Amino acid sequence: MRNVFKPGQLWPDDQGRHISAHGGGLLLHKDIYYWYGEDNTEGYLNTVGISCYSSSDLYNWKNEGTVLKQEDMPAPLQGKNNGRVERPKVIYNEKTKKFIMWMHAEQAGYALSSAGVAVSDQPTGPFTFLFYDRPVLFEPEEGYDAHTNEKELGNSFRDMHIFVDNVDSNGDGVNDAYIYYSSEGNWTLYIARLNEDYTWIDLPTQPDRVRPQYTKEQLGEGWSRQFIRKMREAPTPFKHNDCYYLITSGCTGWEPNQAEYAIADHPLGVYSVKGDPCHGDEDRTTFGSQSNFVLPLRPENGEYIYVGDRWKPEDLAHSPYVWLPLKVTEQGEVIIEWRESWSK
Repeated sequence: MRNVFKPGQLWPDDQGRHISAHGGGLLLHKDIYYWYGEDNTEGYLNTVGISCYSSSDLYNWKNEGTVLKQEDMPAPLQGKNNGRVERPKVIYNEKTKKFIMWMHAEQAGYALSSAGVAVSDQPTGPFTFLFYDRPVLFEPEEGYDAHTNEKELGNSFRDMHIFVDNVDSNGDGVNDAYIYYSSEGNWTLYIARLNEDYTWIDLPTQPDRVRPQYTKEQLGEGWSRQFIRKMREAPTPFKHNDCYYLITSGCTGWEPNQAEYAIADHPLGVYSVKGDPCHGDEDRTTFGSQSNFVLPLRPENGEYIYVGDRWKPEDLAHSPYVWLPLKVTEQGEVIIEWRESWSK
């Protein structure tokens, strides 16, 4: 039995195989943690699907299998058609009692750049794929991104994260949820509030399930553009006290780079950049990782877990994870420090 975290090392599951939940997210439901991610055991393309692991202690993980199989996804997202899905995140809707999965739906070449949505009645699936689409059509001052056909299809949707707040602003019994994603060909970050069932963005008038093309004015106050022309990806939001934090990375492909965190008083922003949260990171590579999730540990004491991926593009199946203690000080500063081995 494992009782420590070992950042950057292989992490065996209950079957002795390295956990394959890359780019993933965690969900705590009824005292059990569920870890979802890309199953990259067969390489870069989506030839397996989305994996799930469960744990009661965060150290030892049971392989729950493939909760969304690639053959159950639309044909363009299947590996045989150069399809790929990235950064799946799962949240739970207290009102509908559904588990909602969002993901970056993609193909080799990164021109598809869409959001994928799936649902399940159980945390371990199976998940039913609903659709893939692009939430917003907005023309930036610099013009549409031609590579991803934004003018025709809507603004691109790439690295993403989903966040459920502890606020019910509508009083409908459902906490507000938000989707964060890199758009405009990765130049700008978009944030949008989700509808009450968490399966699409919250629009003033919900369309029948056809691709919406809305102007900024039509989208209203439920959407914002942040870090305009700053080329930030891997958005990783979390909330501490009444502040909203957002860790992002630069855009350097598979290579790690210097992280940055920002703070706002609302999920939609405006975000104020504070700097690099990694202390002692002499190489300025986020300790050789890319941000992916922040898991509350003892939030009342400002204690969280930073969850990152250390990508090995030549061997994605054995890409390790970097889990490190993250501390929010009384002054609101975020501090991540390296540990060769540590316990929660």
